[in-house]
Amino acid sequence: MRGGFQSSLVYRLLLLGPAPKRLRFPVPQLWPGNPDVGRALIQGVFSHEDESHTLTAADALPAASAAWTAWFHGLGWLNDLSALGGGEAPYFAREWLSVWMTANAKWNARAWAPDVTAERLINICQNWTFLMRDDGCGGLEKRLHRQAGRDARHLFHSLPPANCGYVRFHALKGQVYGAFALLGGEGRMNRTLQRLADDIQNQILPDGGHVERNPERLADMLKDLLELKVLLSTATGDVPRFLQNAIDRVAPMLRALRHPDGGLALFNGGLEGNRTVLDLILAQTDSTAKAPFNGPHAGFQRAGAGALYGIMDCGQPTKIGKAQHAGALSFELSSGKHRIIVNCGSRSGTSDPWRTALAATAAHSTLTVNDTSLAAFALNGALRSGPEHVTCTRNDIDEGTLIEASHDGYMPSFGLLHQRALFIASHGTDVRGEDRLIGTGGNQYTLRFHLHPNVKASLLGDGHGVLLRVGGKEVWRFRTSADQMALESSVYLGHKGEHRRTEQIVISGPLSGNGVLIKWALSRDDH
Repeated sequence: MRGGFQSSLVYRLLLLGPAPKRLRFPVPQLWPGNPDVGRALIQGVFSHEDESHTLTAADALPAASAAWTAWFHGLGWLNDLSALGGGEAPYFAREWLSVWMTANAKWNARAWAPDVTAERLINICQNWTFLMRDDGCGGLEKRLHRQAGRDARHLFHSLPPANCGYVRFHALKGQVYGAFALLGGEGRMNRTLQRLADDIQNQILPDGGHVERNPERLADMLKDLLELKVLLSTATGDVPRFLQNAIDRVAPMLRALRHPDGGLALFNGGLEGNRTVLDLILAQTDSTAKAPFNGPHAGFQRAGAGALYGIMDCGQPTKIGKAQHAGALSFELSSGKHRIIVNCGSRSGTSDPWRTALAATAAHSTLTVNDTSLAAFALNGALRSGPEHVTCTRNDIDEGTLIEASHDGYMPSFGLLHQRALFIASHGTDVRGEDRLIGTGGNQYTLRFHLHPNVKASLLGDGHGVLLRVGGKEVWRFRTSADQMALESSVYLGHKGEHRRTEQIVISGPLSGNGVLIKWALSRDDH
């Protein structure tokens, strides 16, 4: 794969320099690998996120997902081998590392991508002692020194632009590892630290949200912030105030975006995530701050009473990052540890046929006009256009919480403003909503409520209601003032590699030129 200037001889010469002879200090590893995966690795089976491939050579990779390929080139498998400790694990790790370095000595767009290079450099630093633990290193040690030095210099010349969001931050994290753990130099370290402070200010919002407005991305950010905290504390004996402040803001917001089942809400390209990993990340923060109900900068509102828990997207769709979605005013709802109303999820990578469909408004629990999205996307999945104004007000009263929001995403095409009111009663057994279109355009509206696969739904006899069985015990009744309501097929892709069939409640009707008001309610049946 050619990379223009970065594949040229001039760029290779630019990366030359003294190879670090050793780590400047032992680099801590916060997140241990999986020894079961490590044992499979020794048999040649490389597994990541439920995707496995048996390899015989690093220069003959199979057709694999972008996530698996990035993990392989990022040397994430070193962590799983190091979890085994001694035995044949270090020998296997060194053998495969040597093969990988030979196969990727020249420019390779996938292996040399800044965020992948950063991950590789971090994994090398964190597993340095494991790789050099005995006398069996041979000539690998010098090669590894050169590799680490090259990767560090490559990162200093290839920081992604600001609109890349988390990808840029992760590459910058690699710069910090390169400057402090490997190359040193007071000037280099100071410049890198200032760059880190500026990027945190640009990416972490005042309420602790992230500019990509993706709950899973927020978890990734917090994981990186915690690793940077440990690294800098080890290197300097101090934690920069800007870094600790970011951790203290992000941790409560991440809690706010988790459902009671421990998984994350599905907004803006994020999936549920790994509950165990989320618990580990939050435990490392030492934060006891309560999760906020109001996230005005992140664009999320949450409300809960009793076992009922709701999260609503009240923010403007972002153009930052790779996973933009058109889900403004969508919401998710849980009762205890059982999700009831959800969004459909996401897939990454522009080659995935589900990517565009899951980013569309119809894949979210909200309203569409003429079966079109409230935002338009380019072929690479980037947001081309969307709402100019998204408003939100919140009113907490004795009877419950009222969230009122609006967006003008349908104004350019149809001259319509969408307003949504969501009320969750304080007794935790009643949800009421209103969706209103104001304007004179459009031919048809469609209001969707995607159901979690574990919810069993059946239409009531009068055609104006749906009976929902949740968790095998609870019964909820959904009713509406609209004339046309149906149960239709839907999908739920809440985990990587998962594709589950489910259903959606669909309310639809004509637009006659005077807008429309649809009222609906969801109440628990205790009888």
